[in-house]
Amino acid sequence: MAKVSNVKTSAQSAGATQELIAAASAEHIVTDASGRVITLRKPGILAQYRLIDALGNSARNEVYVGMVMPVLFVAQIDNAPISPLRTKAEVEALIQQLEDVGMEAVMAGVKEHFGKADAEAEAESVKK
Repeated sequence: MAKVSNVKTSAQSAGATQELIAAASAEHIVTDASGRVITLRKPGILAQYRLIDALGNSARNEVYVGMVMPVLFVAQIDNAPISPLRTKAEVEALIQQLEDVGMEAVMAGVKEHFGKADAEAEAESVKK
């Protein structure tokens, strides 16, 4: 009798699909040094491409892109939803709203909860 391996049943596939969906929509909470509660959610790939488009010529600056990429993960600040970032001015307004302490919390949360060792590596993956 032949042995078949690495074959998933439809129930196994459905379970794996639901795990992927749950992981993609998972939210994590970080609190910055000023006490603000920031909700982080992994952005979809389209949001990353839209950020690069919104940044215009600034997207050519890899350091800049690496510094702003983590703001895509910000879903809420103190339960106030953050709209999708569509322009460079919106990106900069969110950075200004977060200030240093918020950005530090966001970067630490992204690294801890989403496994990105550094924002520049993510920026590079968007460019490829």
